[in-house]
This record gives sequence, structure tokens and C-alpha cells, in this order.
Amino acid sequence: METHEVELGQTLRSKKLLALLLISVLLTYAVPFPFIAGFLEDYGKIKEIKKQMEEENEAIVCHTVYDTDPEFFGSQGMECSDENYRPNESTVSCCGMSVYRDTYQEYLRAREDLGKELPKFVLFVVWVFLSLLAFSYALVEGAVSITNGGEVSLKRSILSGFRALPALVASEFVMFVAIIAVLILLAVPMAILGPLGGILVVILTAPAFALVIPVYYFERKIGPVGEIWRIFKNNTGGYLVLGLLAGIVDLLVAFQYEYYFGIGTLLIMLAIGIPRYVLNSVGALVVYLDGVETLEREEKRGIEWEV
Repeated sequence: METHEVELGQTLRSKKLLALLLISVLLTYAVPFPFIAGFLEDYGKIKEIKKQMEEENEAIVCHTVYDTDPEFFGSQGMECSDENYRPNESTVSCCGMSVYRDTYQEYLRAREDLGKELPKFVLFVVWVFLSLLAFSYALVEGAVSITNGGEVSLKRSILSGFRALPALVASEFVMFVAIIAVLILLAVPMAILGPLGGILVVILTAPAFALVIPVYYFERKIGPVGEIWRIFKNNTGGYLVLGLLAGIVDLLVAFQYEYYFGIGTLLIMLAIGIPRYVLNSVGALVVYLDGVETLEREEKRGIEWEV
């Protein structure tokens, strides 16, 4: 291994690395955005319609109960909002609610439109996954070159990332299977912890997927479950910090798809994509190298004791 230390400030100030980061984010999110804008818009429309349906159901149920005995319920202080109540229009049952027929028809049209756009969004998700692996690998290669005093070649780094893609995908799959096996064993205690258990799962699993990239870069090993376990043991603090930060970013990633703001959604995706790439590449690289350095130091100390 050529380096055991990455100076974050120096690395992130490199113009070439920043250019590579910008290219990565733009190609991952900006280029395919026009193809998923329709899906995001339809998804946002369905959420608005469902909110309206809930309000209509609440108004319909309230008036239905109230009208059974207005005198009694009125004396008890019961009041029903008329904002979403249309007494002369027909209703239908949908999703466990009573809603007006025209709202239901609007919901069906929006759901049909969303179904037509779904294949494009699925392709986008696959593209983001593959891009995150390839460009994160390219950023790791660039960061190592900077640390060793070399020049960053944008073309060479990007091509290296895509050449390593099949091995990275295979490694991520092996890691996924290993993590699923562990989570099955820990299902009961995680369930007891409730929401805290879900947070712990994210903190413990997110770094494992990110560490696949630097491990493969240095060791060229597919499915490095044992190596990542050793990194966890030798750099637990760094591992957990990386997991916490990755968990926060993942929450923001989930939020960005909740509401559609037109071009504003793209800006949010780019803003979240930058720290996501930094954590998945340079962040994982720092955790990996610190863990390797600790392991080598302990092995050296063990040899000295034997001597």
C-alpha cells in the first residue's frame, strides 16, 4: 500500500478532485433528471390527492355521525368543518376511506400516469447505484494520487471506476447477503429497541457498503467481508462516525423525493449528492486507512513482543 494517511483539507481543496466531484454529481443526477421529472411530479400529485382524500373522509364521517342526532351532538359541542364537505355529491370507498367520486377519479388518473413513468424512475435508480460505485472509485483513486503527490487524471480515474464496476457490484452483493444474514440473527434485539434499532441498523450497515470501494481499490478482493470486519474492530470510532453521517445523508436523500419543486428538486439532489459522494469515497478511504494503520501498528507491536 502506498499511503496510510489522507489529509482531508488538502485533498478536498484539489481543483482536479473538485472537478471530478462536480462531474460525478452532474452525470449522476443532472443528466437523467429530465427523464424522471414526470415521475416526481406525478408522485407529488398523488400525495396531494391522498391528503385531500383524508380531509374529505374526515369531513364525511364527521357529518354522517353528526346528522344522526344533530341536537344531541350539537349540545355536546361537536362541530364539523364544511371546507371539504359536499353533501349532494356521490361518494365511493377507497383505501379504507369515503371520498367523493371526482376526487377518486382524479386519483386513478394520477396513479395511471405514475405507472407509465415508473420504468424511467427504476432505470434512474439503477443508474444512480452504478454511478455512485464507479465515480466513488474514481474519487478514491484521485484522493490517493493527491496524497502521494501525483497528478489527478480525470479521464483515467473515470475509466478506472467503470472498469472496476463489475467487481464492485459483485462485492456489494456479497456484502448485502452478509449483512442480511447478520440482521436476521439480530432481528429480535433490534425489534425490542424500536426506532432506535432502525437507526443503529443504518449506522452499522452504511459504512460497510461504502468501505467496499477503498478495500477493492487497495486489495482487489471481491466480497471483502472479513477485511471490513477488521476495519470495524480497529477503527470503530471512525466507522460509527461515517455511519452516522451516512445515515443523515440517507434521510435527506429520502426527503428529496417526497416533494416536487421543479428545478428546485434538481438543486436539492445536487446539494445532497455532493456530501454523499464525499462520504462514499474520501470518507470511506480515511476510515479504511486509519483502520489499516491501527492493524499494522498492533501487528508490529506483537512482533516486537515476540522478539
